[in-house]
Amino acid sequence: MLNLTHVRTYLAVIDEKGVRAAAKALALSPSTVVEHIDQLETDLSTRLVIRSRGATRATIQGERFLPYARALIGTALRARELIGSPIIRLSASSNVGTYLLQQPLAAFRQRTGIEIELWIGSNHTVVERLMRGETDLAATEWWDNRRGYRATRWAREPLVVIVSPRHRWAERQSIAIDELGEEPMLGGEPGSGTGTLLRERLGPVADRLRTIPGYGNTEAVKRAVRVGHGASIVLAAAVSDEIASRQLVALDIEGSRLCKDIWLVTSDHMPASSPSLSLVAALQVSD
Repeated sequence: MLNLTHVRTYLAVIDEKGVRAAAKALALSPSTVVEHIDQLETDLSTRLVIRSRGATRATIQGERFLPYARALIGTALRARELIGSPIIRLSASSNVGTYLLQQPLAAFRQRTGIEIELWIGSNHTVVERLMRGETDLAATEWWDNRRGYRATRWAREPLVVIVSPRHRWAERQSIAIDELGEEPMLGGEPGSGTGTLLRERLGPVADRLRTIPGYGNTEAVKRAVRVGHGASIVLAAAVSDEIASRQLVALDIEGSRLCKDIWLVTSDHMPASSPSLSLVAALQVSD
C-alpha cells in the first residue's frame, strides 16, 4: 500500500528539483525527505530518482510513475474537498451546458447550497475529462456504454431544421426528407453524434446531405443560418429564443421525429450519498 505522504514528497523532489528545496517547501528535514523517497522506492520495487552533483531527476520508472503520483494526490485532495465542503465538478457538452442545464443548476444551487463547478466543451473532451477523473459528473450528447460508469438518460431533446426567415422554406411548418439535400446543411460541434443519429433515422438520405462542417459550435451555426448561408439541424432548445423573436424559423421533418438522448454519467464507484448523484436525481425530477 502506497503512503500518500511519501508520494507527495516524491512530487516535491521532482518539482523543486532537489531534496533540500523539497524539504524547505514541505517544512521537513532533508533526511526525512530522503527517508520518504527510499520507502516509496521500496514499496514500488524500483528506483524513482537519481541524485548526483546536487541535481535530482526522475529515472525512466520515475517518469512513468509521475502522472499516477499526481493523480493519487489530486484524488486525495478531491476527497477532502468533498467531505469538508461539497462541490460538484460538472463537465457538459456545449449545447447541453449552454441551453439545457443553466436553469436547473441554478435551482439546485439555491435549494441545496451546493456549489457546482461547470466546465463546458466538446462531447469528446467531456468524456475524456470523466475518464481522467477531472470531473464528477458528465452531461453529454452521446455515450458508448463503456465499463466502470453509470449512465442515466436525462432527456430526449427534439431536433429541428432551422432556416432564415427569408428562406424559401420559411412559411412552411415541415420539410420532406428528400428536400433536405437541396440546401447546404451547416454543421457545428464535431463529435456531437448528430450525423450518426441522422443516418439511423433518415437512412440513405443522410448520406446525400450537403453538410458543411467547421462552424465549431451552435452559436456560430445560428448566426450563419440567420444571414442565409444555409440550413441546419439543431436541438430545439438551442433556438427557442430565436424562434420566438422570429430571427430563425424551425421546421419539423415530415414522417420522422428526430430526438437526441442526453446522458448523465458518473463513475460506478461514486457513493450513493455523493452530491453528484443528488444532482442527477434532481435533474431527473426537473425534466
